[in-house]
Amino acid sequence: MNNTSSHYYHCASKGFDHCILFANDREFIAGMNRIALCRSRIAEVIVLAFCLMDNHVHFILYGTKEACLRWMRLYQKLTMMWLRHHREGNPVDEPWECDAWQIYDEEDLKQKIVYVFRNPTVARMGFVPGGYRWSSARFVFTDAGSELGAGRRLGTLSSYENRKLFETRIDLPADWTLLPNGLIWPGNYTETGRVEKLFGHPWNYLFCLNQNVESEINRQMYKDKLSLPDQDVAAIARELSDSMFGSRDISSLDLQSRLHLCKLVKKKTGASLKQLARIVRLPLADLKMIFD
Repeated sequence: MNNTSSHYYHCASKGFDHCILFANDREFIAGMNRIALCRSRIAEVIVLAFCLMDNHVHFILYGTKEACLRWMRLYQKLTMMWLRHHREGNPVDEPWECDAWQIYDEEDLKQKIVYVFRNPTVARMGFVPGGYRWSSARFVFTDAGSELGAGRRLGTLSSYENRKLFETRIDLPADWTLLPNGLIWPGNYTETGRVEKLFGHPWNYLFCLNQNVESEINRQMYKDKLSLPDQDVAAIARELSDSMFGSRDISSLDLQSRLHLCKLVKKKTGASLKQLARIVRLPLADLKMIFD
């Protein structure tokens, strides 16, 4: 599988059954600062959006799949180190299960961002996305940047202050801002401008936030745990081919149409590349070069 191409990925950890990652404000602040540390250490990965929940995390990252998974492993490592040093009880003794799901187009990217931002609302925590403190949703189409005036540049911190605050040798950019509550300004490490440009206008953003995307995206995320038989996937492929290209005969489609159909079928069914290769009659090696 080709891991050298950069794409957007929805990266997340599976929710723990009984463990808690973030139990209070202090732990959430440290958890957000670890995003800054990972962004600084693995600079080739861009953070587009995030949401920290009490027992799992969500990120929209841009990079190669290998780099994004490495980013997630670093976040896990730093989290476990921090908890061992600072939490006396309630250890995290369940294994982390993380994955990265490729995002294929702008509409898919919008849906995934909305899915990440809606997590607190769907969990019935009493927050709209922009009102939840531990998510980058509160920095999209808002004036949250007014908080910067009360902060100080990281470059003005002494070595002792740096070690005490971040407990790491990872170098953070001197021009990033530390807020009075100990939080590194998320606008320094999160590309909220790209999110705003993607949605184009606050009205479009609000419209998308009101769309129920959970059922579809949950199915996309966990469908790899299941598998549909070839005949079911083939039937879905023929229906998509008919609606997109006016023909149920997949063998009559040109190469570009077949590749586009592969992306649609994979997104809808979670079919493996081997299964797709059989159904659209393309060499598996060619599909591996297309899909990361």
